Amino acid sequence: MNTTDGKKLTMWTRRDLDIVETLTRRVRVLSLTQISAIWWTAAGSHRVTRRHLRRLVSGDLVVRTTVNTVAVQSVDRPLFNWRPGKREPDHRRVSSDARSRWNRAPVPTEVYLASRRAANLFGSTAGHLPRVEQIDHDLLLAEVYVLYRRDRPAEADRWIGEDTLPKAGYLIKDPDAFLVSRDGVTTRVIESAGAYSSKQIESFHQHCLEQSLPYELW
Repeated sequence: MNTTDGKKLTMWTRRDLDIVETLTRRVRVLSLTQISAIWWTAAGSHRVTRRHLRRLVSGDLVVRTTVNTVAVQSVDRPLFNWRPGKREPDHRRVSSDARSRWNRAPVPTEVYLASRRAANLFGSTAGHLPRVEQIDHDLLLAEVYVLYRRDRPAEADRWIGEDTLPKAGYLIKDPDAFLVSRDGVTTRVIESAGAYSSKQIESFHQHCLEQSLPYELW
């Protein structure tokens, strides 16, 4: 892929396009640390990551900004996972576990998201910064994606973010991400629980139960 600006020709590498596709079709936002964890694991510092990202920013494919957010801790397993036939979650306990993660003060965090131009190019409704009350939720989802890229690469290839798909319907909570088989069947949905209340967890479970959707709640 290349773009032209007058006489200037910009060639994008596979890694460049992977980053843009991730921010348009997989997750809405990634922190600088998360980007380094996926694409520059051997760099040793964020300086190399920033230098490469500047090209994407200047090419109007990626937007850089700073937000105040609670530092996202690395994750290794979901709060709860479910499949048809399994017991339903203890909504209050899962909510308590989810909310206990956000008891630290927010700190300025460097994050990147797709530009509207990039979202249009990749057929997505991404390209906007999540609302203030959603940023922690979305960065937690991004941390789950980092884990999938590192430990479950085959499944990460099948990860599709909600901004790529049509809305489920009026007042219906769309899952954050879907794992879709080669023949288009959803095999699992991924949800960042953020600081969900027990009612929100119960509502999400009920939606997945009605649709027979296995899920992981992180």
